[in-house]
Amino acid sequence: MSGKIYTIGLDGVPPRLVEEGIDRGNLPTLEQLKKEGVDGVTRSTRPPLSMMAWSTFATGQNPGNHGIYNFILKNENDHDIEFATSEHLRSNSVPMWEYLDAKGIETGVMNVMPGYPPSKTTGFHISDHITTPNNGQYTYPKELQEEIINQVDAFEIGPPTGYTPGDGADSLSEYIERFFHIEKNRVEVSKRLIKNHPTKVMILIFSAPDIFLHEIGHLLNQDHPKYQKNLAEEYGDSPFKLLEVYDQFIGWLIEQMDEEDMLMVLSDHGHGPVYNAVNLNSWLYQNDYLHLNSNILTIAKKISYNYVFDIVEQVLKSTNLYDRIKLSVARSNSEESKFDFAKFLTISQDDIDWSTTTAFTVAGDGQIFINEDIIEKGRCEEFREELKQDLLSMTNRKQGEKILDAVLYGEDVYDGKFTKSRPDLVCIPKPTYRLKFPQTMKTNQFLVEPQKWFSHTSEAEMNGIFYMWGAAAGDSTNVEISLEDFAPTIFHLLDVSVPNEMDGDVRSDLLTSSRKSRTDTYRGKVQTKRAIRSVVQDIPTSE
Repeated sequence: MSGKIYTIGLDGVPPRLVEEGIDRGNLPTLEQLKKEGVDGVTRSTRPPLSMMAWSTFATGQNPGNHGIYNFILKNENDHDIEFATSEHLRSNSVPMWEYLDAKGIETGVMNVMPGYPPSKTTGFHISDHITTPNNGQYTYPKELQEEIINQVDAFEIGPPTGYTPGDGADSLSEYIERFFHIEKNRVEVSKRLIKNHPTKVMILIFSAPDIFLHEIGHLLNQDHPKYQKNLAEEYGDSPFKLLEVYDQFIGWLIEQMDEEDMLMVLSDHGHGPVYNAVNLNSWLYQNDYLHLNSNILTIAKKISYNYVFDIVEQVLKSTNLYDRIKLSVARSNSEESKFDFAKFLTISQDDIDWSTTTAFTVAGDGQIFINEDIIEKGRCEEFREELKQDLLSMTNRKQGEKILDAVLYGEDVYDGKFTKSRPDLVCIPKPTYRLKFPQTMKTNQFLVEPQKWFSHTSEAEMNGIFYMWGAAAGDSTNVEISLEDFAPTIFHLLDVSVPNEMDGDVRSDLLTSSRKSRTDTYRGKVQTKRAIRSVVQDIPTSE
C-alpha cells in the first residue's frame, strides 16, 4: 500500500454511546465509516486498563510479553513497586513505531501510554498525561513542545479533572466549558501536526472521553446513586457533544486523505457505571491473608485511613488538588523521583509484614500476587485454589449479592515470558463494582466508596469501538478485533514484514486484498537504531 495510515484513538468510548450518537444524528462521520467500511468492537485487555491496553496496542503483544500489567508494576525479584513508564515498555518490548523507525518509516505518535519519556524516532512523539511528570519534556524532538504551546491559547498535556458531583450547575458548567476549550485546542494541534509534520503512519490518541465519562458518567444513568435529574436534563448530552468534536475532526481528516490512505478509529475499552468498590488488600487483611507492621507510622496510617481519609479526600477534590497529588504520589515510585511520597503517605509495601503476608495487591482492578516465600513448599497451587474459592465467596451483605464474576489464574490471562511480575490471580468484578487501588486501604472495611467517588462515577468495560475505512478496507460489520491485532495489521498494510515477536494477528479478513503477510526478526535493527539515537539526535530516515 502506497498511502498513509491514520489511527485515531478515543480512549474509553463505549460502543453503545457511539450508536446512540449516530441514532441522534450527532456523528455523521462515524456513521459514514460504519456504512462505507468495517465496523465492530475492540476487545480490551483483562482488566480493561488504559496503561495495559495501549501497551498491548503499541507492541502487538499480550501483557505477558510486554510486562505492563497495570499502572503500578511489581518488581520481578522482590515486593517493591514502580510506576510504569515508557522505559519499562521499551526495556521489555518494542513499540511499533521503533520497529518502523528501524525500517526507515516515519511515524507521528501522540498520547499512547506509557509515553514518557518520548521515543526518539523519526517523525515526532508526544507523551501522555499520566506518565509525564510536572514540567517534563513531553515531545521529541524537543522543539515541538514550544511549537505546540505557541499554536493555541491553552494547551495541557492531559484533559482537566476536578468536577465534584453535588457542586451544582454552575460548577459543572464551568468545568465543561474549560474541558471543551482545552480539548478543542488539542484537536487544533492535531490538525497542525497532520498538516505541518506529515508522516507515513500517524497515531493520535485522545484521553478526554475516558476522563469525561469518569467525571460525569452518572448523568447518563438514571439508576446511578449520584444521578441528578436537573443536571442530567441540562448537561446529559455533553458526552455526545464531545464525540461531535472528534467526529468533526475525523471528517476533516478524511478530507485531507488521499485515495490510497487508510483510517482506523478505536477505543481501548468501554465505560459503565460504578456504584460500589472493593479494596482487595482490605479484604485480604480481614481474611488473614495480609498483615501490617506494628510500628508507629503504620499504626498512624491505619487510623488515618479508617477515620480521616474520606474527609481529606473530599476537601482535596473540592479544591481540584486530588488528581495532582495522586499522580505525584504515584510517580514518586519512579526512578526519577528524589523522594518516595508513596511510602510516606500511603499504606505502602513498607507497611506490609512480609513474614506473615501470603497474598497482596499492588494496584487496582483485581490482580493478586501470592507471597511464595512463606508458603509451604509444594503447596502453592493448593493455596492459590483455596484463595480463589475464598475470593469467589466475597459478598456485599447489604445488597445480598456476590461481588466477583470470576477469579482467573494469571497464566490463563497473560501468556508470555514475564512470569515473575505476572499476577497469580485476576479477579473479575460483577457490573457496577470496581476493584480500587490498595494504597488507601482501610482495615475496618473492604467495601468502600469507589475510587474518587466524588468524581469517578463510571469505569472501564471490556469492549471499545472499532472502525476501518479507506482504499484497502473491506465492508465487514459487527467484527471483533483484539488490541494485539492493530500493530501487525498496520505492518501488513504497509507491506512491511511483521515482527516475529508480535502476538497479534494480521486481520486480512477485514481487507480487500488477500495478500499473505510476511514475518521477520527486527530486534538487532531496533537496538542499533536506539544506540545511534542515544548520541545523535537526528539521522536520515533512509537506511
